[in-house]
Amino acid sequence: MSQDSKEMRQTGLAKAFRSLRTRFAKSEHGNIAMLFGLMLVPLIFAVGSAVDYSRAAQQKVALQTALDASALALGLMPAGSPQGDMETMAAQVFNANFPGQGNWGSSIVVSNVNGVIDLTLVGDINTLFMGLANIHTMDINVASQVVVGGGTIEIAMVLDNSGSMGGSKISALKDAAEGLVNTLFTGMPPSTTDLSFSLAPFATFVDIGESNINASWMDTNALSSIHSENFSSPANRFDLYNNIANVHWEGCVEARPYPYDVQDDTPSVGIPDTLYVPSFAPDNRDDSRGDGGVYWNDYLPDMISGSNEDRQENIGKYYNGVNAQPDNLGTTYNIGPSFLCNQSELVPLTSNQANILDGIGNMVARGNTNIVQGLVWGWRTLSPSEPFTQGRAYTDNRNQKILILLSDGANWITPSRNFNKSLYSAYGFIKDNRLGTVSASSSMITARMNDRTAEACTNIKNTGITIYTITFDLNDSNTIDMMRNCASSNSHYYNSPSVSDLDGVFEEIAEKLRQLRISR
Repeated sequence: MSQDSKEMRQTGLAKAFRSLRTRFAKSEHGNIAMLFGLMLVPLIFAVGSAVDYSRAAQQKVALQTALDASALALGLMPAGSPQGDMETMAAQVFNANFPGQGNWGSSIVVSNVNGVIDLTLVGDINTLFMGLANIHTMDINVASQVVVGGGTIEIAMVLDNSGSMGGSKISALKDAAEGLVNTLFTGMPPSTTDLSFSLAPFATFVDIGESNINASWMDTNALSSIHSENFSSPANRFDLYNNIANVHWEGCVEARPYPYDVQDDTPSVGIPDTLYVPSFAPDNRDDSRGDGGVYWNDYLPDMISGSNEDRQENIGKYYNGVNAQPDNLGTTYNIGPSFLCNQSELVPLTSNQANILDGIGNMVARGNTNIVQGLVWGWRTLSPSEPFTQGRAYTDNRNQKILILLSDGANWITPSRNFNKSLYSAYGFIKDNRLGTVSASSSMITARMNDRTAEACTNIKNTGITIYTITFDLNDSNTIDMMRNCASSNSHYYNSPSVSDLDGVFEEIAEKLRQLRISR
Protein backbone atom coordinates (compact mmCIF):
# COMPACT_ATOMS: atom_id res chain seq x y z
CA MET A 1 0.00 0.00 0.00
CA SER A 2 1.39 3.45 -0.90
CA GLN A 3 2.01 6.13 1.73
CA ASP A 4 -0.81 8.25 0.23
CA SER A 5 -3.22 5.32 0.49
CA LYS A 6 -2.22 4.75 4.10
CA GLU A 7 -2.81 8.43 4.98
CA MET A 8 -6.19 8.46 3.23
CA ARG A 9 -7.22 5.33 5.09
CA GLN A 10 -6.09 6.77 8.42
CA THR A 11 -7.92 10.06 7.71
CA GLY A 12 -11.09 8.12 6.91
CA LEU A 13 -10.82 6.19 10.18
CA ALA A 14 -10.29 9.42 12.13
CA LYS A 15 -13.37 11.05 10.60
CA ALA A 16 -15.48 8.02 11.42
CA PHE A 17 -14.35 8.01 15.04
CA ARG A 18 -14.99 11.80 15.44
CA SER A 19 -18.51 11.37 14.05
CA LEU A 20 -19.18 8.47 16.39
CA ARG A 21 -17.79 10.40 19.36
CA THR A 22 -19.98 13.46 18.59
CA ARG A 23 -23.11 11.35 18.38
CA PHE A 24 -22.42 9.76 21.73
CA ALA A 25 -21.55 13.13 23.35
CA LYS A 26 -24.96 14.52 22.40
CA SER A 27 -26.71 11.60 24.04
CA GLU A 28 -28.62 12.47 27.18
CA HIS A 29 -27.88 9.07 28.63
CA GLY A 30 -24.71 9.21 30.67
CA ASN A 31 -24.29 5.46 30.75
CA ILE A 32 -24.03 5.35 26.94
CA ALA A 33 -21.39 8.07 26.90
CA MET A 34 -19.47 6.23 29.58
CA LEU A 35 -19.75 2.99 27.62
CA PHE A 36 -18.48 4.72 24.50
CA GLY A 37 -15.49 6.08 26.41
CA LEU A 38 -14.62 2.61 27.58
CA MET A 39 -14.95 1.10 24.09
CA LEU A 40 -13.28 3.78 21.98
CA VAL A 41 -9.65 2.97 22.70
CA PRO A 42 -10.01 -0.83 22.22
CA LEU A 43 -11.95 -0.23 19.02
CA ILE A 44 -9.26 2.05 17.59
CA PHE A 45 -6.62 -0.47 18.65
CA ALA A 46 -8.42 -3.40 16.99
CA VAL A 47 -8.93 -1.65 13.65
CA GLY A 48 -5.44 -0.14 13.68
CA SER A 49 -3.87 -3.49 14.50
CA ALA A 50 -5.40 -4.94 11.35
CA VAL A 51 -3.73 -2.18 9.34
CA ASP A 52 -0.37 -2.84 11.01
CA TYR A 53 -0.60 -6.61 10.46
CA SER A 54 -1.45 -6.06 6.78
CA ARG A 55 1.61 -3.84 6.34
CA ALA A 56 3.78 -6.42 8.09
CA ALA A 57 2.50 -9.21 5.83
CA GLN A 58 3.34 -7.20 2.70
CA GLN A 59 6.81 -6.47 4.03
CA LYS A 60 7.37 -10.15 4.82
CA VAL A 61 6.57 -11.17 1.23
CA ALA A 62 9.14 -8.68 -0.11
CA LEU A 63 11.75 -9.85 2.40
CA GLN A 64 11.12 -13.51 1.57
CA THR A 65 11.53 -12.91 -2.16
CA ALA A 66 14.85 -11.14 -1.62
CA LEU A 67 16.08 -13.82 0.78
CA ASP A 68 15.17 -16.59 -1.67
CA ALA A 69 17.25 -14.82 -4.31
CA SER A 70 20.19 -14.83 -1.87
CA ALA A 71 19.69 -18.54 -1.19
CA LEU A 72 19.77 -19.32 -4.90
CA ALA A 73 22.99 -17.36 -5.32
CA LEU A 74 24.66 -19.18 -2.40
CA GLY A 75 23.49 -22.54 -3.71
CA LEU A 76 25.41 -21.91 -6.91
CA MET A 77 28.67 -20.95 -5.22
CA PRO A 78 31.48 -23.54 -5.31
CA ALA A 79 31.39 -26.15 -2.57
CA GLY A 80 33.61 -25.17 0.36
CA SER A 81 33.28 -21.42 -0.19
CA PRO A 82 34.46 -19.45 2.88
CA GLN A 83 31.78 -18.34 5.32
CA GLY A 84 32.71 -14.68 4.80
CA ASP A 85 32.32 -14.94 1.04
CA MET A 86 28.90 -16.50 1.48
CA GLU A 87 27.75 -13.78 3.85
CA THR A 88 28.99 -11.08 1.46
CA MET A 89 27.22 -12.69 -1.49
CA ALA A 90 24.00 -13.08 0.51
CA ALA A 91 24.02 -9.41 1.51
CA GLN A 92 24.79 -8.16 -2.00
CA VAL A 93 22.07 -10.20 -3.69
CA PHE A 94 19.54 -9.39 -0.96
CA ASN A 95 20.12 -5.64 -1.14
CA ALA A 96 19.92 -5.74 -4.95
CA ASN A 97 16.48 -7.36 -4.69
CA PHE A 98 15.30 -5.18 -1.79
CA PRO A 99 16.53 -1.74 -2.89
CA GLY A 100 16.03 1.52 -1.06
CA GLN A 101 15.21 -0.16 2.25
CA GLY A 102 18.53 0.16 4.06
CA ASN A 103 21.23 -2.46 4.43
CA TRP A 104 18.99 -5.30 5.59
CA GLY A 105 21.31 -7.82 3.93
CA SER A 106 23.92 -7.30 6.65
CA SER A 107 21.50 -8.88 9.15
CA ILE A 108 21.25 -12.21 7.30
CA VAL A 109 22.51 -15.19 9.30
CA VAL A 110 24.08 -17.86 7.07
CA SER A 111 24.53 -21.46 8.21
CA ASN A 112 26.20 -24.10 6.00
CA VAL A 113 26.06 -27.64 7.38
CA ASN A 114 26.91 -30.58 5.11
CA GLY A 115 25.99 -28.66 1.99
CA VAL A 116 22.61 -27.48 3.31
CA ILE A 117 22.58 -23.69 3.50
CA ASP A 118 20.07 -22.02 5.82
CA LEU A 119 19.47 -18.29 5.71
CA THR A 120 17.50 -16.45 8.37
CA LEU A 121 16.65 -12.80 8.74
CA VAL A 122 14.97 -11.07 11.68
CA GLY A 123 13.73 -7.57 10.99
CA ASP A 124 11.03 -5.28 12.26
CA ILE A 125 8.58 -2.67 11.04
CA ASN A 126 7.31 0.40 12.86
CA THR A 127 3.63 0.28 13.77
CA LEU A 128 1.13 3.02 13.03
CA PHE A 129 -1.63 2.21 15.54
CA MET A 130 -0.36 -0.43 17.93
CA GLY A 131 1.66 2.22 19.76
CA LEU A 132 -1.58 2.82 21.69
CA ALA A 133 -0.70 -0.36 23.54
CA ASN A 134 2.98 0.60 23.74
CA ILE A 135 3.82 -1.76 20.80
CA HIS A 136 5.98 0.36 18.52
CA THR A 137 7.53 -2.34 16.30
CA MET A 138 6.60 -5.75 14.93
CA ASP A 139 9.15 -8.50 14.31
CA ILE A 140 9.29 -10.08 10.85
CA ASN A 141 11.19 -13.37 10.57
CA VAL A 142 11.95 -15.02 7.22
CA ALA A 143 14.01 -18.09 6.33
CA SER A 144 15.17 -19.88 3.21
CA GLN A 145 17.12 -23.06 2.56
CA VAL A 146 18.98 -24.38 -0.45
CA VAL A 147 21.06 -27.49 -1.05
CA VAL A 148 24.51 -26.83 -2.53
CA GLY A 149 24.77 -28.71 -5.81
CA GLY A 150 21.32 -30.04 -5.08
CA GLY A 151 19.87 -29.34 -8.48
CA THR A 152 20.65 -28.40 -12.04
CA ILE A 153 18.49 -26.79 -14.72
CA GLU A 154 18.55 -27.20 -18.51
CA ILE A 155 16.42 -24.74 -20.48
CA ALA A 156 15.65 -24.91 -24.20
CA MET A 157 14.28 -21.70 -25.73
CA VAL A 158 12.29 -22.51 -28.89
CA LEU A 159 11.55 -19.14 -30.49
CA ASP A 160 9.60 -18.19 -33.60
CA ASN A 161 11.83 -16.41 -36.13
CA SER A 162 9.34 -16.37 -39.04
CA GLY A 163 8.82 -13.29 -41.20
CA SER A 164 5.82 -12.09 -39.19
CA MET A 165 8.17 -11.60 -36.23
CA GLY A 166 9.95 -8.75 -38.04
CA GLY A 167 10.46 -5.23 -36.72
CA SER A 168 9.53 -4.43 -33.12
CA LYS A 169 8.47 -8.01 -32.38
CA ILE A 170 11.86 -9.65 -32.96
CA SER A 171 13.50 -6.80 -31.02
CA ALA A 172 11.14 -7.32 -28.09
CA LEU A 173 11.75 -11.07 -28.21
CA LYS A 174 15.52 -10.60 -28.10
CA ASP A 175 15.24 -8.23 -25.13
CA ALA A 176 12.92 -10.55 -23.22
CA ALA A 177 14.98 -13.68 -23.89
CA GLU A 178 18.22 -11.93 -22.95
CA GLY A 179 16.57 -10.70 -19.76
CA LEU A 180 15.57 -14.24 -18.79
CA VAL A 181 19.10 -15.53 -19.38
CA ASN A 182 20.71 -12.70 -17.43
CA THR A 183 18.28 -13.05 -14.53
CA LEU A 184 18.96 -16.74 -14.09
CA PHE A 185 22.73 -16.35 -14.37
CA THR A 186 22.76 -13.59 -11.71
CA GLY A 187 24.89 -14.59 -8.74
CA MET A 188 26.35 -17.69 -10.43
CA PRO A 189 30.09 -18.29 -10.60
CA PRO A 190 31.56 -18.03 -14.12
CA SER A 191 32.45 -21.72 -14.14
CA THR A 192 28.96 -22.97 -13.27
CA THR A 193 27.57 -26.06 -14.99
CA ASP A 194 24.40 -26.09 -12.91
CA LEU A 195 22.52 -23.89 -15.39
CA SER A 196 22.57 -24.37 -19.14
CA PHE A 197 20.58 -22.98 -22.05
CA SER A 198 19.97 -24.02 -25.64
CA LEU A 199 18.34 -22.02 -28.41
CA ALA A 200 16.26 -23.34 -31.31
CA PRO A 201 15.18 -20.47 -33.60
CA PHE A 202 12.60 -21.81 -36.05
CA ALA A 203 10.92 -20.66 -39.23
CA THR A 204 10.42 -22.89 -42.31
CA PHE A 205 13.37 -24.95 -41.07
CA VAL A 206 15.68 -25.24 -38.10
CA ASP A 207 19.34 -24.61 -38.94
CA ILE A 208 21.30 -27.19 -36.93
CA GLY A 209 24.68 -25.92 -38.15
CA GLU A 210 26.70 -26.77 -41.23
CA SER A 211 29.57 -27.93 -39.00
CA ASN A 212 27.53 -31.12 -38.52
CA ILE A 213 27.86 -32.07 -42.19
CA ASN A 214 29.87 -35.22 -41.42
CA ALA A 215 28.15 -36.18 -38.15
CA SER A 216 27.38 -39.87 -37.76
CA TRP A 217 23.67 -39.11 -37.43
CA MET A 218 23.49 -37.30 -40.78
CA ASP A 219 22.32 -39.36 -43.77
CA THR A 220 25.63 -39.04 -45.60
CA ASN A 221 25.07 -42.27 -47.57
CA ALA A 222 21.54 -41.48 -48.81
CA LEU A 223 19.90 -44.34 -46.88
CA SER A 224 16.69 -42.61 -45.73
CA SER A 225 13.52 -43.29 -47.71
CA ILE A 226 13.14 -39.54 -48.39
CA HIS A 227 16.71 -38.83 -49.46
CA SER A 228 16.10 -39.22 -53.23
CA GLU A 229 12.62 -37.72 -53.15
CA ASN A 230 11.96 -35.35 -56.09
CA PHE A 231 14.83 -36.64 -58.22
CA SER A 232 14.53 -38.79 -61.35
CA SER A 233 17.02 -41.35 -60.04
CA PRO A 234 18.73 -42.15 -56.72
CA ALA A 235 20.83 -39.21 -55.58
CA ASN A 236 23.00 -38.26 -52.65
CA ARG A 237 22.13 -34.68 -51.74
CA PHE A 238 25.59 -33.98 -50.35
CA ASP A 239 27.06 -35.00 -53.72
CA LEU A 240 24.66 -32.63 -55.48
CA TYR A 241 25.74 -29.78 -53.22
CA ASN A 242 29.36 -30.56 -54.01
CA ASN A 243 28.64 -30.56 -57.75
CA ILE A 244 27.24 -27.03 -57.74
CA ALA A 245 30.32 -24.84 -57.64
CA ASN A 246 28.91 -21.73 -55.98
CA VAL A 247 26.63 -23.12 -53.24
CA HIS A 248 27.00 -25.31 -50.16
CA TRP A 249 24.77 -26.95 -47.55
CA GLU A 250 23.82 -24.27 -45.02
CA GLY A 251 22.74 -26.42 -42.09
CA CYS A 252 19.00 -27.06 -42.51
CA VAL A 253 17.52 -30.56 -42.43
CA GLU A 254 14.17 -32.00 -43.41
CA ALA A 255 11.73 -33.55 -40.96
CA ARG A 256 12.28 -37.27 -40.54
CA PRO A 257 9.54 -39.54 -41.93
CA TYR A 258 6.61 -40.08 -39.55
CA PRO A 259 6.61 -41.03 -36.70
CA TYR A 260 10.27 -40.14 -36.21
CA ASP A 261 9.53 -36.48 -37.02
CA VAL A 262 7.76 -36.14 -33.64
CA GLN A 263 10.00 -38.49 -31.67
CA ASP A 264 13.49 -38.48 -30.21
CA ASP A 265 14.64 -41.91 -31.39
CA THR A 266 18.42 -42.10 -31.53
CA PRO A 267 19.60 -41.91 -35.18
CA SER A 268 20.81 -45.29 -36.41
CA VAL A 269 22.07 -46.61 -39.73
CA GLY A 270 20.12 -49.76 -38.90
CA ILE A 271 16.90 -47.71 -39.04
CA PRO A 272 17.66 -45.33 -41.96
CA ASP A 273 14.57 -43.15 -41.48
CA THR A 274 15.94 -42.05 -38.10
CA LEU A 275 18.90 -40.36 -39.83
CA TYR A 276 18.77 -36.65 -40.70
CA VAL A 277 18.52 -35.67 -44.37
CA PRO A 278 19.92 -32.31 -45.52
CA SER A 279 17.42 -29.91 -47.03
CA PHE A 280 17.78 -29.68 -50.79
CA ALA A 281 15.17 -27.72 -52.74
CA PRO A 282 15.20 -29.02 -56.34
CA ASP A 283 15.60 -26.53 -59.14
CA ASN A 284 12.19 -25.53 -60.53
CA ARG A 285 11.39 -25.29 -64.23
CA ASP A 286 13.05 -22.55 -66.25
CA ASP A 287 11.29 -19.21 -66.76
CA SER A 288 9.29 -19.74 -63.58
CA ARG A 289 7.63 -16.35 -63.83
CA GLY A 290 6.30 -17.21 -67.25
CA ASP A 291 4.02 -19.77 -65.68
CA GLY A 292 2.02 -17.37 -63.54
CA GLY A 293 4.78 -17.07 -60.95
CA VAL A 294 3.90 -20.41 -59.34
CA TYR A 295 7.52 -21.65 -59.39
CA TRP A 296 9.86 -19.70 -57.16
CA ASN A 297 13.17 -21.49 -57.14
CA ASP A 298 14.74 -21.55 -60.61
CA TYR A 299 18.52 -21.59 -60.29
CA LEU A 300 19.78 -24.05 -62.98
CA PRO A 301 19.00 -24.66 -66.67
CA ASP A 302 16.56 -27.58 -67.09
CA MET A 303 18.64 -29.21 -69.85
CA ILE A 304 15.59 -31.19 -71.04
CA SER A 305 12.10 -30.49 -72.35
CA GLY A 306 8.93 -32.19 -71.19
CA SER A 307 6.52 -31.74 -68.34
CA ASN A 308 7.21 -29.35 -65.50
CA GLU A 309 7.68 -32.33 -63.17
CA ASP A 310 10.19 -34.03 -65.51
CA ARG A 311 12.16 -30.81 -65.85
CA GLN A 312 12.22 -30.29 -62.08
CA GLU A 313 13.32 -33.85 -61.27
CA ASN A 314 16.03 -34.12 -63.92
CA ILE A 315 19.15 -35.25 -62.07
CA GLY A 316 21.45 -34.50 -65.02
CA LYS A 317 21.40 -30.74 -64.51
CA TYR A 318 23.38 -31.08 -61.27
CA TYR A 319 26.59 -32.00 -63.12
CA ASN A 320 29.97 -31.42 -61.51
CA GLY A 321 31.10 -27.78 -61.76
CA VAL A 322 27.73 -26.27 -62.69
CA ASN A 323 27.00 -22.76 -61.32
CA ALA A 324 23.69 -21.81 -59.76
CA GLN A 325 22.06 -18.70 -61.23
CA PRO A 326 19.76 -17.14 -58.61
CA ASP A 327 17.07 -14.92 -60.14
CA ASN A 328 16.27 -11.39 -59.05
CA LEU A 329 14.30 -12.39 -55.95
CA GLY A 330 17.64 -11.94 -54.17
CA THR A 331 18.46 -13.36 -50.75
CA THR A 332 15.09 -12.92 -49.04
CA TYR A 333 14.13 -16.49 -49.92
CA ASN A 334 17.68 -17.82 -50.27
CA ILE A 335 17.13 -18.98 -53.84
CA GLY A 336 18.96 -22.24 -54.55
CA PRO A 337 19.08 -25.70 -52.99
CA SER A 338 19.04 -24.09 -49.52
CA PHE A 339 15.74 -22.34 -50.33
CA LEU A 340 14.23 -20.76 -47.15
CA CYS A 341 17.16 -21.96 -45.03
CA ASN A 342 18.01 -18.46 -43.87
CA GLN A 343 17.36 -18.23 -40.13
CA SER A 344 19.99 -18.13 -37.39
CA GLU A 345 21.69 -21.28 -36.19
CA LEU A 346 20.63 -23.52 -33.32
CA VAL A 347 22.75 -23.28 -30.16
CA PRO A 348 23.20 -26.60 -28.29
CA LEU A 349 23.06 -26.68 -24.49
CA THR A 350 25.75 -24.49 -23.00
CA SER A 351 26.59 -23.02 -19.61
CA ASN A 352 28.44 -20.18 -21.34
CA GLN A 353 26.24 -17.13 -20.87
CA ALA A 354 27.94 -15.19 -23.67
CA ASN A 355 27.34 -17.98 -26.19
CA ILE A 356 23.61 -18.12 -25.61
CA LEU A 357 23.33 -14.32 -25.64
CA ASP A 358 25.18 -14.24 -28.96
CA GLY A 359 22.72 -16.77 -30.38
CA ILE A 360 19.78 -14.62 -29.30
CA GLY A 361 21.40 -11.51 -30.74
CA ASN A 362 21.85 -13.23 -34.12
CA MET A 363 18.15 -14.03 -34.55
CA VAL A 364 16.44 -12.69 -37.70
CA ALA A 365 12.83 -12.82 -38.86
CA ARG A 366 12.38 -14.68 -42.18
CA GLY A 367 10.28 -17.45 -43.67
CA ASN A 368 7.19 -19.36 -42.59
CA THR A 369 6.13 -20.81 -39.23
CA ASN A 370 6.93 -24.46 -38.52
CA ILE A 371 6.21 -24.85 -34.82
CA VAL A 372 6.53 -28.62 -34.77
CA GLN A 373 10.08 -28.61 -36.13
CA GLY A 374 11.17 -25.94 -33.66
CA LEU A 375 9.60 -27.95 -30.86
CA VAL A 376 11.28 -31.27 -31.66
CA TRP A 377 14.69 -29.66 -32.20
CA GLY A 378 14.40 -27.87 -28.87
CA TRP A 379 13.60 -31.27 -27.35
CA ARG A 380 16.62 -32.84 -29.03
CA THR A 381 18.93 -30.27 -27.43
CA LEU A 382 17.68 -31.40 -24.00
CA SER A 383 17.94 -35.09 -24.82
CA PRO A 384 20.96 -37.08 -23.61
CA SER A 385 21.10 -39.00 -26.92
CA GLU A 386 22.22 -37.95 -30.40
CA PRO A 387 22.13 -35.71 -32.33
CA PHE A 388 23.07 -33.56 -29.32
CA THR A 389 24.33 -35.24 -26.19
CA GLN A 390 24.83 -32.36 -23.76
CA GLY A 391 21.57 -33.09 -21.90
CA ARG A 392 21.70 -35.00 -18.63
CA ALA A 393 19.94 -38.37 -18.33
CA TYR A 394 16.16 -38.28 -17.95
CA THR A 395 16.65 -40.40 -14.81
CA ASP A 396 18.74 -37.71 -13.08
CA ASN A 397 16.36 -36.65 -10.32
CA ARG A 398 18.58 -33.69 -9.43
CA ASN A 399 18.05 -32.14 -12.86
CA GLN A 400 15.13 -30.13 -14.25
CA LYS A 401 14.55 -29.97 -18.01
CA ILE A 402 12.54 -26.96 -19.22
CA LEU A 403 11.34 -26.05 -22.72
CA ILE A 404 9.99 -22.56 -23.47
CA LEU A 405 8.06 -22.36 -26.78
CA LEU A 406 6.96 -19.04 -28.31
CA SER A 407 5.10 -18.40 -31.56
CA ASP A 408 3.30 -15.41 -33.03
CA GLY A 409 1.45 -17.33 -35.73
CA ALA A 410 -0.12 -20.55 -36.92
CA ASN A 411 1.77 -23.45 -38.46
CA TRP A 412 2.17 -22.56 -42.12
CA ILE A 413 3.55 -24.00 -45.35
CA THR A 414 2.82 -21.79 -48.35
CA PRO A 415 0.44 -23.66 -50.68
CA SER A 416 0.94 -23.47 -54.43
CA ARG A 417 -1.21 -24.10 -57.49
CA ASN A 418 1.55 -26.01 -59.28
CA PHE A 419 2.03 -29.78 -59.17
CA ASN A 420 4.17 -29.53 -55.99
CA LYS A 421 1.08 -28.23 -54.12
CA SER A 422 3.34 -26.00 -51.96
CA LEU A 423 6.67 -24.29 -51.63
CA TYR A 424 9.51 -26.46 -50.41
CA SER A 425 9.72 -26.87 -46.62
CA ALA A 426 11.05 -29.21 -43.94
CA TYR A 427 8.31 -31.63 -45.08
CA GLY A 428 9.43 -31.48 -48.71
CA PHE A 429 6.49 -30.66 -50.98
CA ILE A 430 2.88 -31.28 -49.98
CA LYS A 431 2.51 -33.54 -53.03
CA ASP A 432 4.90 -35.97 -51.29
CA ASN A 433 2.21 -36.69 -48.67
CA ARG A 434 4.55 -36.56 -45.69
CA LEU A 435 1.99 -34.72 -43.56
CA GLY A 436 -0.90 -37.04 -44.33
CA THR A 437 -2.44 -34.77 -46.96
CA VAL A 438 -1.85 -33.90 -50.62
CA SER A 439 -4.30 -31.01 -50.51
CA ALA A 440 -3.14 -27.52 -51.39
CA SER A 441 -5.70 -26.14 -48.94
CA SER A 442 -3.89 -23.93 -46.44
CA SER A 443 -6.36 -24.84 -43.67
CA MET A 444 -5.81 -28.56 -44.29
CA ILE A 445 -2.01 -28.17 -44.26
CA THR A 446 -2.14 -26.20 -41.01
CA ALA A 447 -4.48 -28.74 -39.41
CA ARG A 448 -2.11 -31.62 -40.22
CA MET A 449 0.86 -29.66 -38.86
CA ASN A 450 -1.13 -28.93 -35.70
CA ASP A 451 -1.75 -32.66 -35.28
CA ARG A 452 1.99 -33.31 -35.44
CA THR A 453 2.67 -30.47 -33.01
CA ALA A 454 0.20 -31.86 -30.48
CA GLU A 455 1.73 -35.32 -30.78
CA ALA A 456 5.23 -33.93 -30.24
CA CYS A 457 4.06 -32.00 -27.17
CA THR A 458 2.67 -35.19 -25.63
CA ASN A 459 5.85 -37.12 -26.36
CA ILE A 460 8.01 -34.40 -24.81
CA LYS A 461 5.94 -34.15 -21.63
CA ASN A 462 6.03 -37.94 -21.28
CA THR A 463 9.81 -37.70 -20.77
CA GLY A 464 9.33 -35.42 -17.76
CA ILE A 465 10.26 -32.19 -19.53
CA THR A 466 8.28 -29.15 -18.34
CA ILE A 467 6.88 -27.05 -21.20
CA TYR A 468 6.05 -23.34 -21.01
CA THR A 469 4.21 -21.95 -24.04
CA ILE A 470 3.69 -18.33 -25.11
CA THR A 471 1.42 -17.01 -27.86
CA PHE A 472 2.68 -13.61 -28.92
CA ASP A 473 0.33 -11.04 -30.47
CA LEU A 474 -1.80 -13.90 -31.82
CA ASN A 475 -5.56 -14.07 -32.39
CA ASP A 476 -5.89 -17.49 -34.05
CA SER A 477 -8.04 -19.58 -31.68
CA ASN A 478 -6.88 -22.96 -33.02
CA THR A 479 -3.22 -22.11 -32.45
CA ILE A 480 -3.97 -20.61 -29.03
CA ASP A 481 -5.78 -23.82 -28.00
CA MET A 482 -2.93 -25.96 -29.35
CA MET A 483 -0.29 -23.96 -27.48
CA ARG A 484 -2.32 -23.95 -24.25
CA ASN A 485 -2.76 -27.73 -24.46
CA CYS A 486 0.95 -28.16 -25.20
CA ALA A 487 1.94 -26.47 -21.93
CA SER A 488 2.50 -28.64 -18.88
CA SER A 489 -0.48 -26.97 -17.17
CA ASN A 490 -2.69 -23.91 -17.57
CA SER A 491 -0.28 -22.00 -15.34
CA HIS A 492 2.52 -22.81 -17.80
CA TYR A 493 0.70 -21.08 -20.69
CA TYR A 494 0.95 -17.33 -21.36
CA ASN A 495 -0.85 -15.15 -23.87
CA SER A 496 1.16 -12.03 -24.58
CA PRO A 497 -1.07 -9.82 -26.72
CA SER A 498 1.43 -7.03 -27.34
CA VAL A 499 5.13 -6.20 -27.60
CA SER A 500 5.04 -4.27 -24.33
CA ASP A 501 3.78 -7.29 -22.38
CA LEU A 502 6.48 -9.74 -23.46
CA ASP A 503 9.14 -8.67 -20.95
CA GLY A 504 6.71 -9.25 -18.09
CA VAL A 505 5.91 -12.77 -19.31
CA PHE A 506 9.57 -13.76 -19.50
CA GLU A 507 10.24 -12.15 -16.10
CA GLU A 508 7.47 -14.22 -14.53
CA ILE A 509 8.82 -17.42 -16.08
CA ALA A 510 12.33 -16.51 -14.90
CA GLU A 511 11.07 -16.06 -11.35
CA LYS A 512 9.37 -19.46 -11.44
CA LEU A 513 12.57 -21.07 -12.68
CA ARG A 514 14.59 -19.38 -9.94
CA GLN A 515 12.42 -21.09 -7.36
CA LEU A 516 13.19 -24.58 -8.73
CA ARG A 517 16.41 -24.71 -6.71
CA ILE A 518 14.97 -23.50 -3.40
CA SER A 519 14.24 -26.44 -1.09
CA ARG A 520 12.41 -24.50 1.64
